[in-house]
Amino acid sequence: MKTLKHYILCALALPLLGCSSFLDVNPKGEVFDKDMFESAEGYEDALYGIYAELGTQKSLYSDYMFWVPETLSINVTLSDDGMSNMAIGEWSRTHASTIRNDIWSAAYKVINHINNIVSHIEKGGDHEFRHTPLYKGEALALRALLHFDMLRMYGAPIWADEASKARAIPYVSKYSFDITAFSSLDEAYEKVIADLKEAEKCLAEDETLVEPVRTNASDGGFTSCRIIHMNLYAVQALLARVYWSRNDLENAAIYAKKVIDSGKFGFRPVTAFNQPDNGALDLNETIFGIYSTESQKKNASKYQLDGKSTDSNFTMASDYRSLYLDGSSSSQTDYRLAAWFDEGLNTLRRLVSPSYYTSDKPSYTGKSILGINMIRIPEMYYIMAEALLESDPDTATDYFDAVIKTRGLDALGEQGHTVTADALYIERRKEFYGEGQQWFNMKRLGKDIVATSTITLSGSDVNTYKIPLPKDEEDNREE
Repeated sequence: MKTLKHYILCALALPLLGCSSFLDVNPKGEVFDKDMFESAEGYEDALYGIYAELGTQKSLYSDYMFWVPETLSINVTLSDDGMSNMAIGEWSRTHASTIRNDIWSAAYKVINHINNIVSHIEKGGDHEFRHTPLYKGEALALRALLHFDMLRMYGAPIWADEASKARAIPYVSKYSFDITAFSSLDEAYEKVIADLKEAEKCLAEDETLVEPVRTNASDGGFTSCRIIHMNLYAVQALLARVYWSRNDLENAAIYAKKVIDSGKFGFRPVTAFNQPDNGALDLNETIFGIYSTESQKKNASKYQLDGKSTDSNFTMASDYRSLYLDGSSSSQTDYRLAAWFDEGLNTLRRLVSPSYYTSDKPSYTGKSILGINMIRIPEMYYIMAEALLESDPDTATDYFDAVIKTRGLDALGEQGHTVTADALYIERRKEFYGEGQQWFNMKRLGKDIVATSTITLSGSDVNTYKIPLPKDEEDNREE
């Protein structure tokens, strides 16, 4: 029986080597394309190919989709003139313009690949193969994920005026090379939610397939190691994130609670903080992650703490260390400071295994799965805390404390305090440093961005939080 390692390595080779089992979306490949979807294995290979694209392409989650938002939030700063233009909103400069174009085109290319899979499922019927519902659910969820990230990068903030929200992104739901009309911000959100709710129905089998105790070994093929698939709980967690992004906290809490109450995901033990498994999925906390070694190569020596490395233009924000209690001014020591940041090797360690920046021939021998944490369980607790902040502050504090106690901090409730919106904001930044989430929270709240010592971008200006559409996209349209 095929092992997880075999599947993953195959998947990563597919787009790079032109493997015959990979999804060909070109019109000239119609005969091959038809043959591919005549078996369950063909569908599975196609989906593994999608995950491989997400985890290997520089313009997607192995690189740009994480460090661009980190740069925009000023969690990292850049010495390179071209890339640093993004942080001050100068998107017309050559390098910044290329980056926004590359992200857009790469995402929509993969969306079209996904739509090809969906179109074949629709032709064959929902029960053509044993796991067709899983194939359909994962495909729909991945389509929603990419559109959602395009929406929150290129779309206006939710608090923008109606004119700014009238034209957000194209939501492409058909396999086609035709131009798709733009949806408004609200329409795009509704389409994301519709795809995710349909995916949720398709993925019901994950109630038994997702195991509460996970390892990095598997021999069950497509239905095993479900945290590297858009599984049922990943869909529910993404729905929570989508509703939260719209400030619909009531619905966000419904889905966050589903994930928490499933009992499938817990917090990492203290021993894991003492010996962090860098650049890998957290087998306790990860709800969904993308297997990737390319992310290791692209991040190795990139995120520097002080900017002194000659290998990197990236420097951590000057205040990163002050976010975390280190025991010097109180009895509390935040485990995340040592686990997230390697001050000895001067690197944001959580993004990459040390072997990738200390060895010419890196190899991974850890107990987890190398890759990109896309969504983790602490986020669901933060959403619950925010949703209950005013209506039930004690329960909100319980959810908040459940996370911070595992990070070495004293529970607020035990000190007679309740959680505040400011405390949640700070904890989110600390928890998701390097995961590309801070800018989206700032966007939702309309925070000013102190880009440099002399430049502050207004949080009330729509253009502060809206990456301009690629020039080619605008030029090809007559709308």
